[in-house]
Amino acid sequence: MKYRTKLYISLVAIALASILLALIIFSTETEKLIFRLLESRSLTIVSTAAAQIDPELVKKGNAAKNIDDPDYLALQKLLWKIKAANQRNDIYVSDIYTLYFPSQNNELFFGVEADESPDAPGSIYIDSDKENILKNRNEPYVVPNFVSDQFGLWLSAFAPIKDKDGSVIALLGVDINAKDIHVRSQQLIKYAIWGLIGSLALSILLAYFLSKKVTMSLDHLCVVVKEIGEGNLEIRAAIQTKDEFGVLSHQINQMSIGLQQRERLKTSFARYVSTHVMEKILHAEAPLKLEGERRKLTILFADIRSFTLLAENLPPEEVVGLLNEYFEVMIEVIFANYGTLDKFIGDGFMAEFGAPLDDAKQEIHAIQAAIEMQKELVKLCDRWEKENKPRIQMGIGIHTGDAVVGNIGSERRTEYTAIGDAVNVASRIEEATKILKKPILISETTYLGAKDKFSFEDLGFITLSGRKENIKVFTTDTEIT
Repeated sequence: MKYRTKLYISLVAIALASILLALIIFSTETEKLIFRLLESRSLTIVSTAAAQIDPELVKKGNAAKNIDDPDYLALQKLLWKIKAANQRNDIYVSDIYTLYFPSQNNELFFGVEADESPDAPGSIYIDSDKENILKNRNEPYVVPNFVSDQFGLWLSAFAPIKDKDGSVIALLGVDINAKDIHVRSQQLIKYAIWGLIGSLALSILLAYFLSKKVTMSLDHLCVVVKEIGEGNLEIRAAIQTKDEFGVLSHQINQMSIGLQQRERLKTSFARYVSTHVMEKILHAEAPLKLEGERRKLTILFADIRSFTLLAENLPPEEVVGLLNEYFEVMIEVIFANYGTLDKFIGDGFMAEFGAPLDDAKQEIHAIQAAIEMQKELVKLCDRWEKENKPRIQMGIGIHTGDAVVGNIGSERRTEYTAIGDAVNVASRIEEATKILKKPILISETTYLGAKDKFSFEDLGFITLSGRKENIKVFTTDTEIT
């Protein structure tokens, strides 16, 4: 199910639940309000009427044996008068009567009733709340609930009639017809229901537009994130609001910018290392240290022999073409043997093994790369010869030692390189290949790390230009099979 549908259903459900709750509260509170209103007015009527009745008249009326007794009729006349005086548009007194209770039992008996068909004097008063009526006979009392029967809906109230000594001799009862006002309240509730139905319809409409508006922003962000996931780092979220969606939009844009910068760094660094090394760097759990650090490296320098003479005899365009082909082949060999391109130096280049990733076999990989480079150069020259291009020769010098490697430079321009005495020694060894007329020269420190993998020729100690100490070198062109 789509998020928009879930959101829409949730909003409608909340609106429906709120409206139903409001309807229940309104209905309940309306019922309570009507009851309190009738309770207050019925208490006022019964209390006022009880105070107006002569207790002696009540005693005589309650003692009457039938409804034709003059004492009964005298009290009934007064009750009719009280009943008529308390009829209003908003409240209707349906019945008014006296009740008496002999002290020897807990029963209530009818005395006099102002009704067209009064109950017989002395008949038992039947009411489910009779116990509470008797319990509260010394003070005005209202039955706490509406009573419904075949004659209608009623609310009954009672007040004590006291003699001159303050003793309760009877109760005056009033039945209020609550049917009309209850019908009015039901009509009011119906109007409220229609109003709430209208509110629900409006809520459904608003929920639709609100969910659509919210999910439009969400859909836009999903599209942007999907595009970024597919590699489109140029895309930007266009939500400029000041809510959570605006914040999320800004963060997604910042993420895209960060990925662009990472991709640029990856592209730049990929020029120096192989794809294999790059993937290891990108998937490493710990961040790679690219700031300057001292570590053991095997440095390789390669240079074309008599390049100046070659450049003088060929057009510049052809020289550039030859160099590009040469570098393309040589760098692939370096990368294939886990090396890192440090820099191009005219017609030569510098590479290192053991950085940025540690390499326990760096000496072996460097020598293997040198041998393969010489083999690839022969293949390249054979092809050039068929194209009437000159053959070239290459010298390679390799040395292993400590150096500082990392991003070195200024804020405006930085390059990943190695510096230190080991770099100088490797460069001088490469220069010595011209004197010794050997295509590959290897220092003793490199030899010690790979002596079991290749067949070497010991060339003894040589003096490197610019250095006082002699250094022992070896050469090889064959891997031990």
